[in-house]
Amino acid sequence: MDSELKVIADFYDFMLWLIRHTEKFPRHHRYSLGVAMENRLQTILALLLRAKYSRLKTEPLSQANLELEVLRFQLRAAKDLKVLPTKSHGFAANSTASIGAQIGGWLKNQVGRS
Repeated sequence: MDSELKVIADFYDFMLWLIRHTEKFPRHHRYSLGVAMENRLQTILALLLRAKYSRLKTEPLSQANLELEVLRFQLRAAKDLKVLPTKSHGFAANSTASIGAQIGGWLKNQVGRS
């Protein structure tokens, strides 16, 4: 992943980290909240890759930002349901904030080019 865009590499690393955590959710949360979070991670990754390879980047980046915001609420729910430790939630919150800032910067750069 050395030659990958930083935001994509950072998101991919975060995705692996979170999947390892959702695997540990209790069964009744694993097959609802955990699967929903994993699906959202895959959607965000697909949107970032779509933005990387498409000429019109603003739409997939805007969608990725929205999906990331929903993921933040899912992470908060996981913490409140006590299936994600507070320390892990803190790491996830910092990671999503950093990734969100990178997406926002990329989006702002694209809007400036239009």
